[in-house]
Amino acid sequence: MKRKLVTLTLIVAITMVFLSFAQFTYAQENTPLMKQKVQQQKSIKFKEMMERRLKDSPTTKMKEFIESLNLSEGQITEINKTLLDFQKDTVELRNNMQIKELEVKALLLEPQTELVKIRAKLQEIADLQVELKVKTIEKYLEVKDLLTSEQQAKLPLGIPSQIFILEKLGSNIMNRNFCW
Repeated sequence: MKRKLVTLTLIVAITMVFLSFAQFTYAQENTPLMKQKVQQQKSIKFKEMMERRLKDSPTTKMKEFIESLNLSEGQITEINKTLLDFQKDTVELRNNMQIKELEVKALLLEPQTELVKIRAKLQEIADLQVELKVKTIEKYLEVKDLLTSEQQAKLPLGIPSQIFILEKLGSNIMNRNFCW
């Protein structure tokens, strides 16, 4: 009888260990699947969000607009030359603006900040910005002259202001070859 009790206890203990191990293994296998599904859902949402942002980006809209103009190869070549000339013409202006901005920062770090000097530097920066905007409008008008009257009719009002916004984002936008 004692032997039967020991054998029964041993069988129950082995069964409990086996069931615990099976439950643990099952839990280990299913946890990553749940996490994987959650990660898939997050990555799908992230991908959709990024696709919406890309679709609505100013660069994409500008590219679509340029494609809608149906430019000839000759127009594309001339426009690219004009934009390259513009970049060459404005490099010095941009560099001077950055130098002036750094000089303003240096003036702010001085122990005795002189507002008169800062005001003068800011005026110099403003003059350079005006000169850059005028050059931008001049180049815009040059590009506009390369277009046919039908293509010019597609130009929305305010293109120069859009160019100014793109320039604030950085001159790298012009270097991305999305232009024309």
